[in-house]
Amino acid sequence: MTEIVVITHGNLAAELVKVVSDITERPAAAIPVCLEFHRDQAEYSGNITDVFNRLNPEEQVIVLTDLFGGTPSNITFPFVREGKLEVITGLNLPMLMYLVMNAEEKSFKELCEGAYKAGKDAIIIAGQFMS
Repeated sequence: MTEIVVITHGNLAAELVKVVSDITERPAAAIPVCLEFHRDQAEYSGNITDVFNRLNPEEQVIVLTDLFGGTPSNITFPFVREGKLEVITGLNLPMLMYLVMNAEEKSFKELCEGAYKAGKDAIIIAGQFMS
């Protein structure tokens, strides 16, 4: 099974994982990491390293972050390893739901591509859609 880690500014990660659990009516197999504002970069990096060190080293890891170029993304990019750990930015609820619901059945590559597609396909301009 692929591990899912959600890293965001503020409490967004915890809230998104909670919402997925509420929607699916089962605990979401995702680890939320909430980065408090106005902390030292070294402290953030230490927190992320601690989380990664607690994961099973045999498992692959997909990290979802909220904003490309933001602290959650920037501190996780050095951990990217092809086929082992991937970071996907621009987190939204459909992306997380896709991963949680498919983490046991799909390959690492399928999960990364599927999460990207689920997130992207969920972005709709209602007025254009309804026309």
